[in-house]
Amino acid sequence: EQLSWLDGMLTHPENEGLFQNENLSLIQKELAHRWVRENRLALLEDLAHKFGEENVITVLDQIISVNCKRDWAHIGQEGGNSLDRFFQLLWEPLRKSGFEYSLVTQGNQTTFCVTKCAMYDLARKIGAEKWLYHLACLTDEPAVAGFNDKIVFSRTRTLMQGYSDCD
Repeated sequence: EQLSWLDGMLTHPENEGLFQNENLSLIQKELAHRWVRENRLALLEDLAHKFGEENVITVLDQIISVNCKRDWAHIGQEGGNSLDRFFQLLWEPLRKSGFEYSLVTQGNQTTFCVTKCAMYDLARKIGAEKWLYHLACLTDEPAVAGFNDKIVFSRTRTLMQGYSDCD
């Protein structure tokens, strides 16, 4: 249930054209078909067993990147694409669902630090840090790039990778 926000991305019809490699294409099709019907963690583990974990991760990363970039580009074009607006749209609502973070702006640089993440809490609870790193953490860079390609995003660590914060 807590991953339902990914449904549209992982089942988007345009994903079918992303993969020329037959195995990767099969993973994408099976993922799209089974994503909303099954336990998502069990599905990912099953696909990793069938096709190899690296292949499943390759498919997830590509789908997440393309869909986030496209979706956030539309959002940025509709109502402005300032960094302040990005934080208002994405991060402010997340405070209500258990995220804790700080923002420090100096000049034209904003440092963002997440110290509590509901996605990490879920991942740790169900033993899915590896999968949720790719499904949740890796949405940030393409979301920023799609929203405003003049905003530079960099990150060196995440809670999901075992660090004390996400920078």
